[in-house]
Amino acid sequence: MAKVIFTPWKEHSQLLAVRNQFYPPAAYDGPDMRSMACATVSVWKIRGNLPHAVEATALLTDAILHDDAEKNSIFSIRATYSAAFCRFVTGLVDSKLHGQRKTMFQRAVDLGLPASFVELRHEATHRELPSLTVLRNSTQRSLEWLWDYYWAKTDAAAILAPSEALLLDDGETALNDVDGDGLESIKAMVKASLGQIDDEGGESTTTTTTMTEPPRKKRRVLQQLSSVATQFVAVCRTSGKGSIAISKVLVENEVLVPASRVMGTSLNGEFAKWDRFLQTIVDGCPGFLTALVEEMVDVLAFRGSSDGKIGARCEGIYLWLDHIIASPEWQSRRQLLSTAYVRSVCQEKPNPWTTLVKTTLCKVDLEVPRTPVDGAGNQADKSENGSEDATTIGQSTTEDLRELEKFGWNIVDTWDSRPLGVV
Repeated sequence: MAKVIFTPWKEHSQLLAVRNQFYPPAAYDGPDMRSMACATVSVWKIRGNLPHAVEATALLTDAILHDDAEKNSIFSIRATYSAAFCRFVTGLVDSKLHGQRKTMFQRAVDLGLPASFVELRHEATHRELPSLTVLRNSTQRSLEWLWDYYWAKTDAAAILAPSEALLLDDGETALNDVDGDGLESIKAMVKASLGQIDDEGGESTTTTTTMTEPPRKKRRVLQQLSSVATQFVAVCRTSGKGSIAISKVLVENEVLVPASRVMGTSLNGEFAKWDRFLQTIVDGCPGFLTALVEEMVDVLAFRGSSDGKIGARCEGIYLWLDHIIASPEWQSRRQLLSTAYVRSVCQEKPNPWTTLVKTTLCKVDLEVPRTPVDGAGNQADKSENGSEDATTIGQSTTEDLRELEKFGWNIVDTWDSRPLGVV
């Protein structure tokens, strides 16, 4: 009988994709995807059955990404390196974890692990933390050892980088990234990450299914959504096309609007599932909100109307636009949204859906308090000398300060301009 092996990834290609993010080919000149790989491994860790080599690679790589003296203290960097390195070595050579009882040195010899790794692990655990130079060198050697020990054996055919040419059967070459700017490769990564959520959360995302899921399963899905959102923030920050690629996948691949949706049904279940996910990306990359809204309105104005029919998908996209533009859940983030393009498209490409979007924008504009004007068109809140009333200015300043406090800003009560050392 064949032996069944459970893995945290759905397809072997997902493991190879993560391998390519940890160990990019020499010809790869795209964005650094190591942080995305670490986030993917953290999702796999939640599912269980994660090979120690994969986890160790993520820990060591994350320690390298943490190595920034401008953001972190030298002590915290050394501690992070030491913790990752000790967990890597201990998981391989500790006889209490698996196998017959042997010393750590004996197990290291059996595995081909350098004995110096065991010695350094002992020093970091029981003595002073090793120097930063030693830790950096050992971490790099560990990643090289893990490649030979595990990653090189996952598949003989290495996955090529997005910008690397693929050799076809007839000897011709073609670029994997057809548009030349990395968009298609990023979209492929986004689809793979979202596919991991579907595996656990199920394909059905209706309100009933979401509300009746067991609490443990619901928590697991929320954790996965949070991890994937963190991945996407990293993609947006490292690639100028990140926000566009993510928005296209969310809208085009029927992620936000299920393919099984029926005309007239509510999207409250989708709002509850995806709101926090989208808001996390917006908080990390504010430009994503504008990119998402513009992609939605493009579907309604160009692709949706060209079909000559008004379907459930267009209705669902409109409901999402209405939710983002007008709902209280998005009120604090709407200030990050630029609607100039949306207004222009709705004006130039009128159809039933763009007309509804235009109506929503007008409704929101009417709700924004405006400065009253007199009959001559001048602001009414001005005194005789042309300056604004002091009470109005004070109220406006207080409101601005309250809004800034929501984002962690505050005003220093006193300001001392004396040079340092002067009494």
